[in-house]
Parts: sequence; structure tokens; C-alpha cells
Amino acid sequence: MSYIDFFHEVGKLKRLKRTGWVREGIPDVESVAEHTYRVSVMAMILGKNLDMEKLLKMALIHDLAEGTVGDLVIERGLKKDSEAKDKKEKLEKETMKNLCSKIKREDLFELFLEYENQKSEEAIFLKDMDKLEMALQAYEYEKAHKKNLGEFFKNVKERLKDQELIKLFDEIILKRK
Repeated sequence: MSYIDFFHEVGKLKRLKRTGWVREGIPDVESVAEHTYRVSVMAMILGKNLDMEKLLKMALIHDLAEGTVGDLVIERGLKKDSEAKDKKEKLEKETMKNLCSKIKREDLFELFLEYENQKSEEAIFLKDMDKLEMALQAYEYEKAHKKNLGEFFKNVKERLKDQELIKLFDEIILKRK
């Protein structure tokens, strides 16, 4: 695989719509690339006490596999949650390993694994950042489309760990009201 082929794979994220919003019937939903961009900017601004280079690389690649496997959403509350989650993780890991090895960037695959396995402060922070960005997007869609997206906020509230990001989430909740 050439760099051009790799960049073509990256470009697929510009056209891949975020599944959760599509399922909610939101018109003209954001792409995975748009989500990744805002997560990256938020991480750059809010992750000031972390290894910034590592954090930004991780932010830029955290959803890269979705260009190949799709934006798979694991339904909550179903019996097959863990089975579907395991299958999704396996597909994404295989895809990332393949993509990174073809351009001889195993370091990026290692960063992806660190994120997936939540093995560093940067990985834990970025997972929270990913969720906070989703809450912000849900808030924007609620305002624009007069639709209740409460389930998205519940999901975020249950998962956030970072105290500063929890405060920002609470600010989004206050704005909802």
C-alpha cells in the first residue's frame, strides 16, 4: 500500500456518516472525520497537562478503522452487547494493524491499542473527550431539530471520569434546559 492508498483510506472518513445520528433521523449528520476534527481540537485545548503529541496522534487515529469497518454502534441493553462489542473491537484492531503495517507505522497501531485498552492518562482522557464531543453534538442537534436526544446524554454521564470534563458536560446539560 502506498501513502496515497493510505490517505485514500483516511479520506473515507469524510464520507462516512455517524451511525447514531443517522438512526435518530437527524438530517445532514456529521461525518466521522468531522467528529475526529472536533475531538482533536478539544483535546488540544483541554489536554494541556498531558503529552500533547501523543494525545493528538491518538485523537487523529482513534476512529480511523471505521473507514473500512464502518461506524458500528453497539446497542445498549441487548443480550448480545458483549459479543457485538468483542466482534467490533477485533475487526477494528485487525484493520488498524493492517493499515499501519502497510505504511510501516506500527507506532500508530501501538497508540491505537493504548487508546482501546485505556493504558495511559492520554487514552483515558481522550475516551472522555470522545464522549464529551458526542454530548456537545447531541446538544447542537437537539437545538437545531427540536428533538430529544436524552439517551446520548445518559450514555455520556455514565462514562465520564475526568473532573474538568464532567464540569463541561454539566455546562452542556444546563444549556439544554
